[in-house]
Amino acid sequence: MFNTREASRELGTLELSETAKEPENRLMLAVLEEALVTFQRGLSSPLPERRKRFFEVDRWVRSPDTDWPFSFENICTTLCIDPDYIRAGLCRLKRHAFSRSETARGRKLRRERIYDRRSWRGQIG
Repeated sequence: MFNTREASRELGTLELSETAKEPENRLMLAVLEEALVTFQRGLSSPLPERRKRFFEVDRWVRSPDTDWPFSFENICTTLCIDPDYIRAGLCRLKRHAFSRSETARGRKLRRERIYDRRSWRGQIG
Protein backbone atom coordinates (compact mmCIF):
# COMPACT_ATOMS: atom_id res chain seq x y z
CA MET A 1 0.00 0.00 0.00
CA PHE A 2 1.19 3.51 -0.77
CA ASN A 3 2.22 5.45 2.32
CA THR A 4 2.12 9.21 1.85
CA ARG A 5 4.40 9.90 4.82
CA GLU A 6 7.16 7.73 3.39
CA ALA A 7 6.72 9.23 -0.06
CA SER A 8 6.94 12.78 1.26
CA ARG A 9 10.07 11.87 3.23
CA GLU A 10 11.69 10.38 0.11
CA LEU A 11 10.63 13.11 -2.30
CA GLY A 12 10.90 16.03 0.08
CA THR A 13 8.28 18.65 0.68
CA LEU A 14 6.92 20.86 -2.04
CA GLU A 15 7.58 24.28 -0.62
CA LEU A 16 8.45 27.49 -2.40
CA SER A 17 12.14 28.11 -2.43
CA GLU A 18 13.49 31.30 -0.89
CA THR A 19 13.91 32.84 -4.34
CA ALA A 20 10.24 32.23 -5.20
CA LYS A 21 9.12 34.15 -2.10
CA GLU A 22 10.48 37.49 -3.32
CA PRO A 23 7.82 39.78 -4.90
CA GLU A 24 9.63 40.05 -8.24
CA ASN A 25 10.01 36.30 -8.42
CA ARG A 26 6.37 35.75 -7.49
CA LEU A 27 5.50 37.96 -10.45
CA MET A 28 7.72 35.81 -12.67
CA LEU A 29 5.98 32.70 -11.35
CA ALA A 30 2.59 34.26 -12.15
CA VAL A 31 3.75 35.10 -15.70
CA LEU A 32 4.95 31.53 -16.21
CA GLU A 33 1.73 30.08 -14.80
CA GLU A 34 -0.43 32.29 -17.02
CA ALA A 35 1.62 31.31 -20.07
CA LEU A 36 1.16 27.61 -19.33
CA VAL A 37 -2.58 28.02 -18.84
CA THR A 38 -2.84 30.02 -22.08
CA PHE A 39 -0.86 27.32 -23.90
CA GLN A 40 -3.16 24.57 -22.64
CA ARG A 41 -6.37 26.50 -23.39
CA GLY A 42 -5.30 27.32 -26.93
CA LEU A 43 -4.12 23.86 -27.93
CA SER A 44 -7.35 22.73 -29.56
CA SER A 45 -9.50 25.81 -29.22
CA PRO A 46 -11.76 26.72 -32.13
CA LEU A 47 -11.51 30.41 -31.16
CA PRO A 48 -8.97 32.37 -33.26
CA GLU A 49 -7.96 34.65 -30.39
CA ARG A 50 -7.05 31.71 -28.15
CA ARG A 51 -5.11 30.05 -30.97
CA LYS A 52 -3.23 33.31 -31.58
CA ARG A 53 -2.25 33.52 -27.90
CA PHE A 54 -1.27 29.84 -27.97
CA PHE A 55 1.16 30.48 -30.83
CA GLU A 56 2.57 33.53 -29.02
CA VAL A 57 3.26 31.46 -25.91
CA ASP A 58 4.73 28.66 -28.02
CA ARG A 59 7.11 31.11 -29.69
CA TRP A 60 8.01 32.65 -26.29
CA VAL A 61 8.80 29.23 -24.80
CA ARG A 62 10.92 28.13 -27.77
CA SER A 63 12.91 31.37 -27.82
CA PRO A 64 16.47 31.14 -26.44
CA ASP A 65 16.46 34.92 -25.79
CA THR A 66 17.93 36.07 -22.46
CA ASP A 67 18.06 39.83 -23.09
CA TRP A 68 14.63 40.56 -21.67
CA PRO A 69 14.08 40.10 -17.88
CA PHE A 70 10.81 38.25 -18.48
CA SER A 71 12.07 35.93 -21.19
CA PHE A 72 11.25 32.27 -20.67
CA GLU A 73 14.91 31.39 -20.08
CA ASN A 74 15.38 34.11 -17.46
CA ILE A 75 12.18 33.24 -15.61
CA CYS A 76 13.12 29.56 -15.44
CA THR A 77 16.68 30.36 -14.35
CA THR A 78 15.48 32.73 -11.62
CA LEU A 79 12.94 30.22 -10.31
CA CYS A 80 15.40 27.28 -10.51
CA ILE A 81 13.28 25.44 -13.08
CA ASP A 82 14.77 23.46 -15.94
CA PRO A 83 13.47 25.17 -19.11
CA ASP A 84 14.13 22.10 -21.27
CA TYR A 85 11.93 20.00 -19.01
CA ILE A 86 9.04 22.47 -19.44
CA ARG A 87 9.64 22.62 -23.20
CA ALA A 88 9.60 18.83 -23.49
CA GLY A 89 6.32 18.60 -21.59
CA LEU A 90 4.69 21.29 -23.73
CA CYS A 91 5.96 19.65 -26.90
CA ARG A 92 4.47 16.34 -25.77
CA LEU A 93 1.12 18.06 -25.04
CA LYS A 94 1.18 19.74 -28.45
CA ARG A 95 1.99 16.51 -30.29
CA HIS A 96 -0.78 14.67 -28.46
CA ALA A 97 -3.37 17.40 -29.14
CA PHE A 98 -2.45 17.74 -32.82
CA SER A 99 -2.46 13.98 -33.43
CA ARG A 100 -5.85 13.72 -31.72
CA SER A 101 -7.28 16.56 -33.83
CA GLU A 102 -5.99 14.98 -37.07
CA THR A 103 -7.76 11.71 -36.31
CA ALA A 104 -10.93 13.63 -35.52
CA ARG A 105 -10.64 15.54 -38.81
CA GLY A 106 -10.29 12.28 -40.73
CA ARG A 107 -13.87 11.28 -39.92
CA LYS A 108 -16.40 13.57 -41.48
CA LEU A 109 -19.67 14.14 -39.75
CA ARG A 110 -22.66 12.81 -41.56
CA ARG A 111 -26.07 14.27 -41.05
CA GLU A 112 -28.73 11.68 -40.46
CA ARG A 113 -31.78 11.73 -42.67
CA ILE A 114 -34.88 12.76 -40.82
CA TYR A 115 -37.24 11.36 -43.42
CA ASP A 116 -37.40 8.53 -45.87
CA ARG A 117 -36.66 9.95 -49.31
CA ARG A 118 -39.16 7.71 -51.09
CA SER A 119 -42.16 8.63 -48.97
CA TRP A 120 -41.71 12.39 -48.64
CA ARG A 121 -43.69 14.43 -51.14
CA GLY A 122 -42.76 17.95 -50.05
CA GLN A 123 -45.77 18.31 -47.83
CA ILE A 124 -45.66 18.89 -44.13
CA GLY A 125 -48.50 17.66 -41.93
